[in-house]
Amino acid sequence: MTQMRTFLPPSAADLFLRDLEQRAEHPDAASTIGAVLHLSGAVPALPDLQEYVAARLSHLPCMAHLLHGDGRQAQWVHALPDPAHHVSARRVARGPEALEAAVQDLMRAPWPEDAPAWRLVLLHGQAADGFALLYLTHHAVQDGGTIVAILEALFSPDAPTEQPATVLRTPPAEPRPRLRQVLRSAAVLLRHARKHHVWTSPSQPLSSRRHTSWVQVPVVCLKAVARASGASINDVYLAALGHALAEWASTSWPRAAETPLPVMVPVSLRTADEWAVPGNRLFLTRVDLPGGLPPLAQRLARTSTVTAALKLPGHRAVLRAALTRLPAGLLQRLVTVSTAPGRLTLAASCLVMRKRLRYGDAVVNRIDPVMCCPSGAPLAVVMLVYAGEASVCFRIDEALPGAESLPARWRQALEDLSAAGERPTTGRPGAAAAAAAAPGPGPSTE
Repeated sequence: MTQMRTFLPPSAADLFLRDLEQRAEHPDAASTIGAVLHLSGAVPALPDLQEYVAARLSHLPCMAHLLHGDGRQAQWVHALPDPAHHVSARRVARGPEALEAAVQDLMRAPWPEDAPAWRLVLLHGQAADGFALLYLTHHAVQDGGTIVAILEALFSPDAPTEQPATVLRTPPAEPRPRLRQVLRSAAVLLRHARKHHVWTSPSQPLSSRRHTSWVQVPVVCLKAVARASGASINDVYLAALGHALAEWASTSWPRAAETPLPVMVPVSLRTADEWAVPGNRLFLTRVDLPGGLPPLAQRLARTSTVTAALKLPGHRAVLRAALTRLPAGLLQRLVTVSTAPGRLTLAASCLVMRKRLRYGDAVVNRIDPVMCCPSGAPLAVVMLVYAGEASVCFRIDEALPGAESLPARWRQALEDLSAAGERPTTGRPGAAAAAAAAPGPGPSTE
């Protein structure tokens, strides 16, 4: 007999992402996330795409549930998705700018109250030899790790053409973290709970309007810097982001110029049997990136130090226990406190797509992530690694003067880090280039 598992109820983070969107003054601040898949090949027929997706939905419960209710009454309600409603097509004008404009327009579209919050849009016309698939969802129902799993389940070549009904097992009991680790992790969380007021300026209040831009870099650049410094790819990404922010702030936002930069980093706590369940399985953990403009190598070393706790299995076990064991009221209070004015700050996440994707004969050449930036946050950034390329999505509050320069500043900081790592230090010409070409560990997934 199939044993059915009850999902974890909607978390305080799920409710926060839904409720904050409802209070937003502009649809730019919607809690919509997703990805743009760029494919080379013939544009498919929409009915065929709808049929293809329909055949693969039975094992994806996150695509068949709604978030209903508030507080302790909140629950996941089953609702059958209708591919004819969820899978659509749009013709766009020629060129990448037209494609980006169409994506941003669809990101602002509201979600229906009586249907699961996801859509897949076939975008065509922007290129003579290809098309795009835009997958969007509501962050209250799916997180970045879920999106990666869904795209791999839908478009990886080894995905079966027909999926069996989902078997939902009762998960095994999770071990309780040791008291010493609980105290150590609690100290880390409390140390970063104080107010910083970096983004609260009476003369320059934040808004709900967003700049949206993408920048792509070869993953080999990130890997070469990481290997040369003993850091992770995520550390390199965050160090370049910290440098870009400090450089911009030195002329445009003085209160963030010299002080440590608070950044919320989502730590994925999703277990293997939760890969397709609804809701967020992450814990937003704050780190304070080095402030000012120290040498880039020094910044990277300091960044690796401040992110060290996030990589420890014991610390992750405590965060998982907080997510699954804390009373709902206490977890709600924790979310409320961490997102209060004076504490809410930018978020930076990192995703890795390990499988190559395709639809029929059309190959996915690039994937651009889609990030949300809720009201009260100055900006949000996500990097997605796929097929040797890292694509970074920036959502930036338009109230930040000159902050649309941040994507270019981030890429320049990464190039400067890479150039510094390529300078010979051992007298062996080509050693750095060989290291850059070698495979390396990927960043941790959100």
